[in-house]
Amino acid sequence: MPGILVIDDHPAICFAVKTLLAPLADNAIHIATSGTAALASVKEHQPDLVILDIMLNKMDGLQVLQHLRQLLTDVRVIVYTSLPAETYAPRALRAGAAAFFSKDAEIRQLMPLCQLVLQGYDCFPRSALSSLRTATTQVGEENDPLARLSDREVTVLRYLASGMSNKDIGARLLLSNKTISTYKRRLLAKLDLTNVDDLAALIQPQADSDDQA
Repeated sequence: MPGILVIDDHPAICFAVKTLLAPLADNAIHIATSGTAALASVKEHQPDLVILDIMLNKMDGLQVLQHLRQLLTDVRVIVYTSLPAETYAPRALRAGAAAFFSKDAEIRQLMPLCQLVLQGYDCFPRSALSSLRTATTQVGEENDPLARLSDREVTVLRYLASGMSNKDIGARLLLSNKTISTYKRRLLAKLDLTNVDDLAALIQPQADSDDQA
């Protein structure tokens, strides 16, 4: 039976996922509710499969994913998030995830997805694969200004757009207030924008109608 680690800061989601996947792992399922706790749990339990949210306290999920791949090179990771697939699925794929699953989808679909991933399959929306092919081209960057941003910049951008203060963002990501201010200035310059309201308008979530591939 595989060992499974669920990383999410919403207790209700952790409970639902753990209950759903219990037959798959014979109840060998552990929970972590922050990025730092997740890495400690990975070292202790060495799971075969990780279900990972992106919006976490104490390190964002993409940063956790990079550390996971260093700690356990063979671990299979499913990014499970409410954030838009068109922005985050290609980044999850590049960071080494095996699958991307939206929280807007029916949660019962997570069980067969886990089975496929444990069998060695990678499962991403088709849009993620096409975005990955074009992300480094000039045309791709013109069509998607977020493509020129790093994973950390995109994370800070989303928190700024949600109305969080520099201090709160820094606490969430384990960064200083000054560092967040630097990220804000860099984002405005890179995107040729003048204020946070413009940033918020840039990343309004779009409906993700792509089928999983």
